[in-house]
Amino acid sequence: MRTTLALWTVAFVAPLSFAGVTLTNSTALAVEGAMSPYLKGATAFMAGVLPPHPGTYFTNLYYHYDGDAGANVRNGVVELGVDMSLDLYALQGLFVTDAKILGGTYAFGALVDYAWADLSATIDGPLGPRAVAIDNSGIGDSFVWPFFLGWHADNFHFNVNMGVLLPTGEYEPGQLNLSKNVWALMPQVAVTYFDPESGLDISAAFTYVTMWRNDVTDYQSGDIVHLDWAIGLHLGAWEIGVAGNVVQQIEGDSGTGARLGSFKAQSWGLGPAINFNTKIGEMPLVLQARWQHDFDVKNTFEGDVVVASATLFF
Repeated sequence: MRTTLALWTVAFVAPLSFAGVTLTNSTALAVEGAMSPYLKGATAFMAGVLPPHPGTYFTNLYYHYDGDAGANVRNGVVELGVDMSLDLYALQGLFVTDAKILGGTYAFGALVDYAWADLSATIDGPLGPRAVAIDNSGIGDSFVWPFFLGWHADNFHFNVNMGVLLPTGEYEPGQLNLSKNVWALMPQVAVTYFDPESGLDISAAFTYVTMWRNDVTDYQSGDIVHLDWAIGLHLGAWEIGVAGNVVQQIEGDSGTGARLGSFKAQSWGLGPAINFNTKIGEMPLVLQARWQHDFDVKNTFEGDVVVASATLFF
């Protein structure tokens, strides 16, 4: 075998909440702030594997996004020529129990984050265009997962979970906010085919995002589907391969705050990914890194995603 069960148990990284920063792409942007609360590209190798051993799994994750846009609505104001960068540090806890539900392992988890964001744009106001450059840092929105259920059948591994976005970040009209000021539900189904003999890992995670209305701006973002996928090969302690994401908004935006209209966001991302499996004393440790570049983008931001994480089993 080219890997071990201990490798599986710390390779799982759940999706993250997104600080509600503003971005965009072409002529008009969909979703308030032009970004889904699910961080695209957050899930990659071994996505379908819920750790089978009871215990506590902590993941430290760094997420960077750098992108640009053409037009966007933020705080009810249309912004043009938007450039934005986001750096987010998150701490996630996954608590795997020995309980079984429908034959699957039961687990639950939570995530908190701290974010830094910078934005520059042009506001088209009654006195003409005006350049703005703003930044902010602080605690962003949080995540809880009331349940994970995971199953294993030979080389196939599955899990389902329900993510709940909590608007814990500070939100103030007219500012570059690190909160989307809405609740959201994000059910996810993930699957992995892993062959211990060849080391082949084929993984995918499908996430459905539905958000509450932002009452402050009267903006109702449409529902979004995400597909994160990865194909890798285990080579001893290493796994190398490619990872990608697909984002498709299936409902247009609505409300008086949707001043650019009822648009639907779409984007694809692709890039290299790598994992390294080691130990700190007797505790298994998985290090992950990946980069994905956006292409075929419509009504949303276009840029680059960089993810680095470390998962430790106690």
